[in-house]
Amino acid sequence: MKRGTKPSAAVLVAALAERLREAAKHLLEEDPDGATSDDAAERAAALLPSLVDVARKPEATAQRWLLFVAIHGRYPDTAEFLRLSRAMELDAPEVSTVALLDSAVTAPGPYADRGMQVVTGMPVVEVQSSGAVDFVTGIQRTVRETLRYWSSKHPLAVAVWHRDSCALRSPRPEELARLQVASAHHAQRPGVTGDGPTLVVPYLTDVLFLDAPDGSKSDGWACMARFSGNRVDHFAHDLIPITSADLRVQGEAADSTALLSVIKHSHKIACNSATTEREIQGYVQGLAAQGLRGPLVRAVPLPTVGAMSDTPRHTSPGRPSGRVVIVCPGTRERHKNHETILWAAERLWREGLNFELRFVGRMGAEFASFREVEQRLVAKGRPITDLGMVSDDVMWSELGAADAAAFISLQEGFGLPIVEALSVGTPVMTTSYGSQGELGRLGGCLLVDPRDDSSVTAGLRRLVTEPALRADLRAQISQRPQRTWEDFAVELWDFLIGDENGGER
Repeated sequence: MKRGTKPSAAVLVAALAERLREAAKHLLEEDPDGATSDDAAERAAALLPSLVDVARKPEATAQRWLLFVAIHGRYPDTAEFLRLSRAMELDAPEVSTVALLDSAVTAPGPYADRGMQVVTGMPVVEVQSSGAVDFVTGIQRTVRETLRYWSSKHPLAVAVWHRDSCALRSPRPEELARLQVASAHHAQRPGVTGDGPTLVVPYLTDVLFLDAPDGSKSDGWACMARFSGNRVDHFAHDLIPITSADLRVQGEAADSTALLSVIKHSHKIACNSATTEREIQGYVQGLAAQGLRGPLVRAVPLPTVGAMSDTPRHTSPGRPSGRVVIVCPGTRERHKNHETILWAAERLWREGLNFELRFVGRMGAEFASFREVEQRLVAKGRPITDLGMVSDDVMWSELGAADAAAFISLQEGFGLPIVEALSVGTPVMTTSYGSQGELGRLGGCLLVDPRDDSSVTAGLRRLVTEPALRADLRAQISQRPQRTWEDFAVELWDFLIGDENGGER
């Protein structure tokens, strides 16, 4: 149905009957009389009383959640689920039925005119932003490389969130193409569902938040984690919007803080580094004040070898003779700290040092200050090249052809650009603490304090003026642990899906 057009009553009734039929497959032992009628209204009228009878039982929380979704075409938030849930236990069945239908008419979901697919027996993996955007940061790289392996080894359902409502849907073909997944394991359903995305409803299975979810829908996710009978698991990329809120865009901290209400009711949290694990553990340890045990938390570090390190394209950036080239990867935003690199470089250019900075990565939020400094230096004739957002081939070429890389973020959950530079044999100047320090101490890196301009300037000077240092760092790279994307994907699956120890359900 085209957006903005109102579905007819006949379509809504047919869709409701189809969703109730799907729910009945999982909630009813046998079909009631009339459930197979040719008339959609008769089918719905036959199925609904039997489904309400099952869901009214005090212990039937998961069944109640599934019935709510089937009637509304979306997931409930905590307050409305508790309100309707309590009413179902206290009121007569026919009163409960009317209340549910009235709620669905008053606040229908985005799929009220469509059927639904209940997924059980395989995990549902949420991949919202990685399916929606064409650019690649560490999060998108992690999601896509993990799915590449998982989808070839395990049955799973890939799903994304509806942009305006709390409801999972099947991905569109272009989203699957971005994710580099051939199939999302969703059955195509005829009838009123027709072409286009299908409402995906996990039931008594695992729901994995592999991507960076939108905190505006956290109440619905928290309700799912508490009441749906599903085990909700997360891959934690970082807590930067909370712990470094001053460096992020306004409002982002509130969204990320809201996600903590989901985490506290979740089953397991895998973290991309020991640093992120410590941050998450700090929050989980405080849940005792709410009488909650909280999830099992464990570090499952990202790889130490980049995804394409075996086939990078090495092309010279056309440097003048003798000029050292420093590549600066990463999204241009405040916590990435690229502006500090510019100021350090200007100090060294004034000393007469011969080197070039090459920036690779998209412009993120609030990059105006960086851009102003960069343009001022370019106007003075400083050797700065800003390539912006580039393809993977260009990224690998730039990393491989540079003499060194500089990545001195103020805070990172992991720091994938470090690994990618090291994977093509390029030494890196990086941050001495946190996850970047974890990576740097494995070899091939010069560690500096990104908050200290003198430390950054001294480190950059050494990279530019000491070829022996660069050679020594390159020699260290071959001695680093070799952990691949496949190693990571296997460990992540085993922890989140294969291991039954710990966490709530």
